[in-house]
Amino acid sequence: MNKYNEEINKVENTPDQIIETHMYWAVAAGCIPVPVADIAAVTAIQLDMMAQIANYYDADYSKSQGKAWITAITTATASSAIARFGASLVKTIPVVGQIVGSTAMAVTSGASTYAIGQVINQHFAEGGTIDNFHAAKVKEAYEEMKEEGKEFAKDMAAKFKKEEVVIEIETESVSEKLKKINKLYKKGKISKKEYKKMRDEILTDLIA
Repeated sequence: MNKYNEEINKVENTPDQIIETHMYWAVAAGCIPVPVADIAAVTAIQLDMMAQIANYYDADYSKSQGKAWITAITTATASSAIARFGASLVKTIPVVGQIVGSTAMAVTSGASTYAIGQVINQHFAEGGTIDNFHAAKVKEAYEEMKEEGKEFAKDMAAKFKKEEVVIEIETESVSEKLKKINKLYKKGKISKKEYKKMRDEILTDLIA
């Protein structure tokens, strides 16, 4: 069992604890040096967080609906989408880009996870269901929570780098696998369908 599983399997009595745990690991996933792969990893963590919050309220939830919610919430404003992809793509710049990109993506990932968690928690806490959630109505609340979450994410990112958390070792392993299958795909040794399947299996290890 990896470090991430040990954390999420702890008894989490409140949505705040669920959000904090997943926010921390979103910051860690944001440090993955492979562009776009970091976004996929963070999304997987956010989906798990949403499932746990829904479970806390005994609310119906589906992974497909969760993906739709995340997309709707994070693309509610152009700035959110640009910041997320921009921070990831900066990593394509050798050395400096990876350092700057990792830091920016870590903070963006943590802040976004915090904001999504708060918005979803409020929705279910007020008696909302999977059928009556409207991203447009929570746009302002999401942006406010994201700004608040940035400060927490910055502290987490600093702590993560300072302590060289165990997940860093696991992240290196994941990133190496992603780099290898990416090379195989570019060389034409595996198809696009095979590449996507292998990529998804690797990223699933982050929360398996």
